[in-house]
Amino acid sequence: MIPTSPFRERPLRRQRVPMLQPVEMRMILVAGADVTSMREASMHLFRAGHMPVMDEWFSVPLASASGPDYDEAFDAVDRPVSERLLERCDAVLRMGGPPASDDVIVRAARARGLRVFFSLKDALDG
Repeated sequence: MIPTSPFRERPLRRQRVPMLQPVEMRMILVAGADVTSMREASMHLFRAGHMPVMDEWFSVPLASASGPDYDEAFDAVDRPVSERLLERCDAVLRMGGPPASDDVIVRAARARGLRVFFSLKDALDG
């Protein structure tokens, strides 16, 4: 019988060194007119290690809970939600589309010194 010791040495494990540095996680506000494209872009950002947010994810439930006049309630909460999200976000991805309200978001983001991307590729490249 081989004597055992409570202080057995563990075999040395070879540490793996990642070939690439991990991507810095950014919280990115995705703004635009086409919600489907914005959702797809959000998924790409998420898979790349970022935290995408869309103001619709907050505005729609708030407006729905506000009462019978959804359109009026949405208009009342949409702008404040965007402004509050900008206070927490690191960047904005402005997807194509006509809404002038998204251009207001871009101006506000730039005024805060945030990065503004106009393509998903640029946002992913960082």
